Amino acid sequence: MRDMAVGVEDATGTWTAAPQPVVLKMSGISKFYGRIAALTDVSVAFRAGEVHAILGENGAGKSTLMNIIAGAVRPQVGTIEFDGRVVPGMSPEVAAGLGIAISYQHPAILDDLSVLENLRVSLPARLFEGKSPRDVAQAMLDQVGLDVPLRARSDLLTVAQKQLLEIAKALAIKPKVLILDEPTASLDQDATDMLFARIREVVKAGTAVIYITHRLAELRQIAQRVTVLRDGRMQGSALVAEVSDQDLLGMIVGRTLESAFPPKAETPGEVNFAVASLGGHNFSGVSFDIRRGQILGVAGVAGNGQAELMRALAGLQRCKGEVRLSGRPVAERDLLQLAAFMPSDRHAEGLAGGLTIRENAAISALDKFASFGIVNRKAEMAQVSDAFRSLAVKAPSMEAEVKSLSGGNQQKVVMARALLSEPGLIVADEPTQGVDVGARSEIYRILREVSAKGIPVIVNSSDAAELEGLCDKVIVMSRGKVVETLTGDDVAEPRIVAAAVGALTHVDREESRHPKARVAGWRHFVQSDNAPAVPLTLVMIALALYGFGQNSHFLSSFNVGNILMLATALGFIALGQTVALLLAGIDLSVGPLAGFLVVVASFFVLDGQPPSVIALGFALMFGIALIVGLVNGLLIRFAGFTAIAATLAMYIGLQGCSFILRDSPGGYINGTVVEWITWQVGPIPLAFVVLVVFALGAEYALRNRRVGWQMRALGSNEDSARRIGLRVDRTFVAGYVISSLFTVLGAIMLMAQIGVGDPAQGANYTLASITAVVLGGTSLRGGRGTFVGTVLGALLLTEVLNVVSFLGLSQTYQYVFQGALILMAALIYATVRERAAAQQQASH
Repeated sequence: MRDMAVGVEDATGTWTAAPQPVVLKMSGISKFYGRIAALTDVSVAFRAGEVHAILGENGAGKSTLMNIIAGAVRPQVGTIEFDGRVVPGMSPEVAAGLGIAISYQHPAILDDLSVLENLRVSLPARLFEGKSPRDVAQAMLDQVGLDVPLRARSDLLTVAQKQLLEIAKALAIKPKVLILDEPTASLDQDATDMLFARIREVVKAGTAVIYITHRLAELRQIAQRVTVLRDGRMQGSALVAEVSDQDLLGMIVGRTLESAFPPKAETPGEVNFAVASLGGHNFSGVSFDIRRGQILGVAGVAGNGQAELMRALAGLQRCKGEVRLSGRPVAERDLLQLAAFMPSDRHAEGLAGGLTIRENAAISALDKFASFGIVNRKAEMAQVSDAFRSLAVKAPSMEAEVKSLSGGNQQKVVMARALLSEPGLIVADEPTQGVDVGARSEIYRILREVSAKGIPVIVNSSDAAELEGLCDKVIVMSRGKVVETLTGDDVAEPRIVAAAVGALTHVDREESRHPKARVAGWRHFVQSDNAPAVPLTLVMIALALYGFGQNSHFLSSFNVGNILMLATALGFIALGQTVALLLAGIDLSVGPLAGFLVVVASFFVLDGQPPSVIALGFALMFGIALIVGLVNGLLIRFAGFTAIAATLAMYIGLQGCSFILRDSPGGYINGTVVEWITWQVGPIPLAFVVLVVFALGAEYALRNRRVGWQMRALGSNEDSARRIGLRVDRTFVAGYVISSLFTVLGAIMLMAQIGVGDPAQGANYTLASITAVVLGGTSLRGGRGTFVGTVLGALLLTEVLNVVSFLGLSQTYQYVFQGALILMAALIYATVRERAAAQQQASH
């Protein structure tokens, strides 16, 4: 490796020589995953005030190297030095403390948190101290040109917006070392220019920038030094000004690439695909045709209808107009079966993360491998293997998880699935986004071969040079309309860019702002976690009026107090269940734990016992709950148990312990204690007021305190939470402890209600607590929920069961109504949120 000093940029943009110290040095780094070497004996140094580019194919080890620097991955061999001192154990926390920031290629953005919450949970609290958090966060967004509401939920952001948010997080801490992993993969030219300006600013301030890219043109624009990796090994390092593109390509792929693009069709055949006056959301009046052997490109500044057109052609979005394949009309409903869609966001739409590489590739073609509904595994393996060979997919095994592959190889799996389905049309939206130069040439070759076989291919790309090299015809879109169609020699980068930029027009600012603001406000409310509070309250009022109409005693002080008392016990236990579900877990043990704690109390909280013994009984209840929560959390995090398996085992164990201590009801609870617990003012129990206070306090912490953001972050995406430096294991175990401690409070209420240690009581609270939580609007997938909604859900469920009792119906109906409620709530909330999310995405 050559060790030369590189200069800094002066005010005129000229780089001048100046000695720059080494900030970060890596020596002899090796990392293995099983028997596979991700990195082998890599040594590299990064200097202050310098942009150091890292090049290499997908799977070359670039991201592994960056993850080691950021502390997300630890090497088996090698040392890391920072400012001349060896760092013995790099972790995300240590890296952040040293001033190392990273912007990941796949942003560590937590979808269930708002933009503001993402910034606050990811960044040091000191950045927001003494200032308005909203003003600080807005300044961070302004620095990268990101114009989105701070309260917007992050799952509604586009891929490019998430990338800008990721970059904003990295720049916010003013790092000594800034790692940018494919930062421009999803950005348009304006955003890229803005980013380069920010990079030059931080480099002037002395920051060492490590820049991973697949684009040689970007390398020339922004970097001073370059290092190339291939198959986990160093291939060379040099000053950018002293190495040619051809030499770099040779080091990257290990061979010479004659041309990135295959030859275009010389004599196109007849028209085999055509659309006329096609319209849908955000586009209208689109007409074009494709001849056999041609590839059609779609160009335009981002947000002008290209993405919506691609989704409509793939049958994923409603559209109107005429579509013809080989001269025959195609109905809108048939497009979904006809087209193979390669989405721009492969992680969100292109891949099933929990499936293997083989399963992801074959999933759309299973009917072709099956006879009488039974898949022929041999045929499936043979065709998937052939597809992988033709695409040069690099994978340790076809049975490995797809998320273990590099980005480029994941994209090849998406393409393999498209080809295996034998489609009538290929719709590729940004097919080479985040893909290295070698893999790009292979994707171009496959698309050209598919086109030559007579299958129409449509490619949307923000890279005008890519469209020039790949496509025979390009349509340029602006404001949802085709403004120019380029063919032949006119398919050139300058013409494409000029057509896209020259066609842009703008609407009046005031005309567009106010309606959008009103819609956004309503949409934000619908998507907020506390939105179910309104329908739950209305349903409870309607149900109360119905019960009163059937029996005038339903709203009596006695019955209202009884409902609130029963709801209090369920409410506390459901608050604990809410914590578990927010963590993307579940706690099946809460019901038997409540019953077991009452049985334990029945040996201490008795008439005639001194206060010290009664206090000991309560202390034992809390102590047992603490141990149960710890065991549940530790089994799940460190013993490999799933949440269901661990808490189900605890469910059975606690239920058995209850019957060991008491085989029948016994041990009557102290009457004075019961009176204190059940004391009420009019129809309102004091315990219910305490429940409401706990719920409001927990809700405040969930929305406004770091502990709440961390819990939601872990439930939203554990991998992203770990990458931003959260202590996920500690947070998870603490969450299960909190769940058990809330259950103690429910057990105290249950103890006062039944007044005796009964081993058969408590178990039914597990299902009831899950029902209350889901009714309240908490997601079963984690990351999203509300404690206030849980209390309302507990109230509604208790009221429903009370109405059933008032009507004289059997216990069977209680279970029927309980099951119906949870199903309806889950379906309604999911439908409302999906529709709101779809509308938000469409508005981008």
